[in-house]
Amino acid sequence: MPDDSTFFSPANDPASKDVNLSDVLSLSKDEAKNLIHSSEAGWSEIWLINKNGRFRALKSLKPSFRGQARYESLLRKEYEIGYSLSHTAIREIYDFRNIPGLGNCIEMEWVDGVTLTEFLSGGRPARATAKKIALQLCDALSYLHSKQIVHRDLKPSNILITHNGNYLKLIDFGLSDASSWSILKGPAGTASFAAPELLAGGVIDNRTDIWSLGKIISLLLPDEKRIISRCLRENPAERFQDVSEVKAALTRRHRTWPFIIVLVALAAIAFLGTRLWNKWGDSAHHLPKADVEVVDTLDFVDANAIDELFRQATEMIDDAGSQ
Repeated sequence: MPDDSTFFSPANDPASKDVNLSDVLSLSKDEAKNLIHSSEAGWSEIWLINKNGRFRALKSLKPSFRGQARYESLLRKEYEIGYSLSHTAIREIYDFRNIPGLGNCIEMEWVDGVTLTEFLSGGRPARATAKKIALQLCDALSYLHSKQIVHRDLKPSNILITHNGNYLKLIDFGLSDASSWSILKGPAGTASFAAPELLAGGVIDNRTDIWSLGKIISLLLPDEKRIISRCLRENPAERFQDVSEVKAALTRRHRTWPFIIVLVALAAIAFLGTRLWNKWGDSAHHLPKADVEVVDTLDFVDANAIDELFRQATEMIDDAGSQ
């Protein structure tokens, strides 16, 4: 299925009638630009610029969309939503500029990395790396939702992974929505990662992003079947209600391990004690009668109980490993 972001149905938007253009600013002699990405089916393109010795990225509209009120409003809305955010796992937005030859542009942080799509094309990463990425995505979404913003287009191509350290950067708020905005509210996103209510044009909230989060976790950590299944419930009321719950579920297994280790240690001690006691009991037949009676009064260890304890501990370990 194509991985293209789009509006699922035309929106009757009052903002389509007019748009305010920012002041015209030219690239200085110290700014050299290079096109690095053009959305095949979308309306934007990304340029890399060297601004006074520092790399920045510019997001502009493709030539055929420049000057169209609807898409100019989309670009402005993306800038305003992105500019309000400040989080290490979200790409930073700096400015909104009009550049001759490019039109209105969002100036933003340059991230030296690849999309999660490209990152995963090299094969499934080590579990520790995959979990690190999933937890960083949870942190970014929790922050986003705390600002009353729904991303609406959460997918691997809107997630960057840095070359240095495999750190996550959530990008592209072109289709995002916030409760403070009254324009461009039509259902939008990428069909293969969109929740049922988003596709149907229903009411959306943070649980809509949790559906998409579940799809991404299925790519990173496919063995987390319980978490993925709950994220992907068709009824939003049956999903995790907050991203913090998803993060807690991803980290819960680490809290169970100390108890499992203690249980296994106790079982091992009891098992060894039983074996030693049996050996001692065999030699006790050669002891005086009085001593044998003392030994019999201490015969309280049940080998069947020890076997049952080991069975339960093994089940707990297997269950923790599959979560």
